[in-house]
Amino acid sequence: MTNEQERSPVFLTRVRVENYRSIASCDVRLGPLTVLAGPNAAGKSNFLDAIRFVRDALRTSPGRALEPRGGLEEVLHRDVSGRQADLFRIELSLSVPASAIPAFHATYRLEVGMRPCSDDFAPVLRGEELLVDGVRRGDSFLPELAGEHPVAWRDDILLPRASRINREGREVFAGLVHTRFYELHTPALRAVDDTPRSRGGGPLGENGEHLPRVLDALSSKHPWVKETLDGYVASMIDNAVGLDGVEVREADLAFVVGRFLGADGQVAKVDRRGLSEGTLRLAGVLSALFQPLALTGDIPLVAIEEPEISLHPPMLGGLYDALVAAARNTQVMVTTQSADLLDNAAADPAHVLVARDEGAGTRIGPVDAAGRRLLADGVLTLSELLRSGELRPAPAPAPGGEKETDER
Repeated sequence: MTNEQERSPVFLTRVRVENYRSIASCDVRLGPLTVLAGPNAAGKSNFLDAIRFVRDALRTSPGRALEPRGGLEEVLHRDVSGRQADLFRIELSLSVPASAIPAFHATYRLEVGMRPCSDDFAPVLRGEELLVDGVRRGDSFLPELAGEHPVAWRDDILLPRASRINREGREVFAGLVHTRFYELHTPALRAVDDTPRSRGGGPLGENGEHLPRVLDALSSKHPWVKETLDGYVASMIDNAVGLDGVEVREADLAFVVGRFLGADGQVAKVDRRGLSEGTLRLAGVLSALFQPLALTGDIPLVAIEEPEISLHPPMLGGLYDALVAAARNTQVMVTTQSADLLDNAAADPAHVLVARDEGAGTRIGPVDAAGRRLLADGVLTLSELLRSGELRPAPAPAPGGEKETDER
């Protein structure tokens, strides 16, 4: 572990997923920054969605969280023969920092699936457990299928209720429900924000909503961070000086304005409608990474789907630098299929998890031994490994064992 990793916050330390969409099984460890790299349709988004499912289920219920995902039948993994699993399991290991209570480690496991001996795809809770420093805490749902009495299957989960009486459960619940998963959409980034100012101070919306409010909050409350954000914009976009959120107080509206250096050397403002898609997406990515709630630790994990979309390759080196800088304040995860993003001196194999699907389902793991040898010998760089198709995940650990070499 590097000194940077020791200093940086790591909320999710390990993720184990079974039978979720294209993922039959994966078991990976995470650091302050995780770059989940691989080709299109490798299952990168499915991995992030498994974590997001836990967040959504805690906010509502497993059944309601499955509805926008197409229901249980769409989520349960099918193997190469077409046989479908009857449940999926997601297990998250967390490191909760000292705040109101001493720091501790926890593992939260959630299992959702079909009712046993049924062909009904109505989801039920098949298992739930919270361990704190290895000891079970609060209520758990561990059905005994061979028991004398039938199991009272349920759709609701227990952790939200346990959090009201269990301090550790409360910290785990709060951390998981405040994770943020971004898939930025240009119309949301470009839109006028008519959210009442009295509700300001919230997070950036997961499609990019409230971008002008976030930029304005950074300018007023964290001006040094706003200067850093503008510095990234200036270094990555020709003639750019910065991006601002402009408040129209009498109408309780806000919108984004760009500042650009003109041919006469004067700074001119460009209306939101004149900003390019790449400029707006860069503003959204940087605002997600450096938003006030991420700086304070109130958002313990920021995950972004393909932050490089619509950005020109020369811009991506600065973007990787921003990911590294943001990971000093909050845990950062991104998916990418861009070799250009990894073409940066700061790109570290310890940051990278590799996703591949060669027909038998998604495999996820750190860079395999062959790839590490090529990197160590200076034969190929990370970007060249991805571009050549030679970036592959290490084999999964044997049950109860560890991976071939755990360098995370």
